[in-house]
Amino acid sequence: MFVKWKSITIYGVLLFLTLIYLYRENSTSGAYVDSGFAKQYPSKETLNSLSLTEEQCDAAFPGLNKQIDDAAARGPFHLSKGLDTAHGSVEGRIKNGRKLYIISAEQDNVLRRIRAILHSLHRAIITSPTQVPDTVFSININDEPRANTWSFARSDDHFTPPNVWLMPHFSSWSWPVEYVGPLDEALSKIDEIEAHTTWHEKIDKAVWRGTAWFDPDWDMGLRPKLVKATEGKEWADVQLWGQGQEGKNNTLAIEDFCRNKYIIYAEGKTYSGRLPYHQACASIILTPPPTFLLHTTHLIRPLFSSLLPLSPIHPSSPHPAFPTPPSPTSYPIPSTNITWPLSYPPSLANAVFVHPDWSDLEAVIGYLEANPATAQGIAERQRETMVARGYLSQAAEVCYWRRLIRSWSETASWEESEWEDGMRWETFSLLGKTTYEV
Repeated sequence: MFVKWKSITIYGVLLFLTLIYLYRENSTSGAYVDSGFAKQYPSKETLNSLSLTEEQCDAAFPGLNKQIDDAAARGPFHLSKGLDTAHGSVEGRIKNGRKLYIISAEQDNVLRRIRAILHSLHRAIITSPTQVPDTVFSININDEPRANTWSFARSDDHFTPPNVWLMPHFSSWSWPVEYVGPLDEALSKIDEIEAHTTWHEKIDKAVWRGTAWFDPDWDMGLRPKLVKATEGKEWADVQLWGQGQEGKNNTLAIEDFCRNKYIIYAEGKTYSGRLPYHQACASIILTPPPTFLLHTTHLIRPLFSSLLPLSPIHPSSPHPAFPTPPSPTSYPIPSTNITWPLSYPPSLANAVFVHPDWSDLEAVIGYLEANPATAQGIAERQRETMVARGYLSQAAEVCYWRRLIRSWSETASWEESEWEDGMRWETFSLLGKTTYEV
């Protein structure tokens, strides 16, 4: 009888884990990208193509369009002209399926980002194997999302501000600073590092660079707490920009973060644009649950630190029942349970979520150091998801842009009489403004 009940119990546990697994695949955090079973990656030819059909895009990059589908599911809306371009915005339209026009745009400190994102948009339009739908649009270049716009990020509570549609980051074209540059160039440099560096050869440190004052509204002490929690720790390479030892420049080239086993991600005012670059590394991202999502953030499969046997650390200890949802009080971040409702087990996770006050950061690193096979698996799955599966490729970017245009055009309505043609993008790209006055 005992054996029978034991078998039933094991069966019940397996059934429960399966149900949790299936739920997690379809949860609000995004489409599950399987990394542990079939190893069927897009070919190099596919990843280098800028002219995939919509069907080819869907087959190559499953789950890529989740943020677009979520936005479209909110239903129709009316787009009025007159966005305040003094706050980093662009208004434009697409005509005849191929031609891009700029109606209004800020011309000051965000002009480089405006040009970068419009270059990316134009590339997706002119390389499409079929014409894209005609539409009008509003783009928000600022870090903070704005209603009825294409924005770089949105809050994870799905409600404020309303109707934000995520677009690729401007760095897909180029981040015009010496230590970053175009995304594809950075990916090539990261490829070189990863090809010649094993997990055991990576630096046993958690690395971060940034400014302490640039904090998210939900926790104005997020970054200062990080600096305090890592001060004097041998396992940490956490420095404020411009404050290196002996006055030396402590800026790291974006690819050099990948030389470390652990990369700390701390959100800025909203998101931080470094996340996609860090996701290209075969390193472990350690971060509080992100509260602002970029268009591929939903591909993170988190392991919550609250479910790790952190104290005391027993390298040979079996893992606990990881599908148990984390306690809401363990991670006091707005709406964490909406975007990140469940934790993945170590065998499927590709990042680790820590407490927002960083109080468990040292213990997490201790656990990962004591379990190198687990740590290496998490790191490799991250790079596998984003690089081998091509979600950071230019092919995925243009696929995303075209679906964004199509879904937006089917959901938005506007009064044609409000929207003039504007200036052709080719001319705006030269002038940097929508008027011809010298």
